[in-house]
Amino acid sequence: MTSRTHSSTRVGIISAAACLSLMLTVGCAPAITQVGAPAQTTLERQALIIDFGDVQTKAELTVPRSTAALLPTVILIPGSGPEDMDATISSFDGLGKPIKLSSIFKTISDFATSSGFAVLRYNKHYVTGPGQFDALKYYTKLDMKQMLADAENVLKAAKANPRVDAKHIYLYGWSEGSTVAAALVVRHPEIAGLIVQGPLALSWRETFLFQIREVGMPYLRSFAADGKVTDATLLKVQAGSGGLVAKGILNYIGDPNAFQTGKIAINPLLDTNKNGVLDVATELTPKILEGVVDTGFASFFGIYAPGRALPTLLEAAPKLKLPVLILQGQFDSNVPEQGARALGTALKAAGNTDATLRVYPGLGHSLGSSSSLIDDNFRPIDAAPLTDLVSWLRGHARN
Repeated sequence: MTSRTHSSTRVGIISAAACLSLMLTVGCAPAITQVGAPAQTTLERQALIIDFGDVQTKAELTVPRSTAALLPTVILIPGSGPEDMDATISSFDGLGKPIKLSSIFKTISDFATSSGFAVLRYNKHYVTGPGQFDALKYYTKLDMKQMLADAENVLKAAKANPRVDAKHIYLYGWSEGSTVAAALVVRHPEIAGLIVQGPLALSWRETFLFQIREVGMPYLRSFAADGKVTDATLLKVQAGSGGLVAKGILNYIGDPNAFQTGKIAINPLLDTNKNGVLDVATELTPKILEGVVDTGFASFFGIYAPGRALPTLLEAAPKLKLPVLILQGQFDSNVPEQGARALGTALKAAGNTDATLRVYPGLGHSLGSSSSLIDDNFRPIDAAPLTDLVSWLRGHARN
């Protein structure tokens, strides 16, 4: 839901440069501990091919070299946009050159494997690598039901692998992927546990409006103190220090036809008095922006429309009877912290006695450092959630 070289609506939008392909630094971020890469001699990497029907997708299983025993296994289920198996997120420099921000699934995989677990991750349907995908097919053929079917095939491949302990398989869903993971758990009560990072707990509509109201519009106003937004204002928004979701406001108020030509301009449909200026008080009101979101469900947000989306985590909560770990950043600009807290409450209310919520101060949607919602920019994952993940896995793999 934000902007990467190729995707990211994590649960939301994406950069103006990538326009409808679905979604830095303000202030001082708190001290964050980065994770070093494990010695590659400790890991064994198995390249796999998984049948997704019309395509054969690449996947990788990492296992510790130190043992030949069956291993408790984590399956990483990616978030929105054309995500590769490493969950590579990129931005762009002033010349349009991609800049890698993070690849947290690679980090999670290496860290968990070096801690004694097998980890399976995969390219999404029609994706062949970081920033490499069949755009036409991805945006016209892929929907949430297919993503669930794909995850089903990945689970099947995991169970058939001789290194995997089929009795101890854990699903890890990030953002959009949390809904896929939860839906798969409902189908497979034998799954040993569910981990969700930045879960899609509230409705898609509520989530998109959160991104606009709490992230995008405050960022936009910082460049329009007089309440007037021009083409020049949008250029400042793009060049500013906001994160991907903050800059995603361009997708709502910018001219899609201009984006097609590599330019940035205000959307003439919002400029009701045709004066070349968007007035925040009259032409970018909450009601108008709600209308833009609602219109999107008939087009670029179509896969998230009612009847097409998978159940949110709050909707699925009564059926999630297995151990659940919720990992949430305080400054997550894609999904609100309150959604994760509501999910924890809902799980307990539904009788789940093994639901754990971890909210991390100073971390964003990638569980990387962030000093605010506006600053959240998919930085490398911090050590704390990785340590908590492994601790939780160890505690449950013994059962």
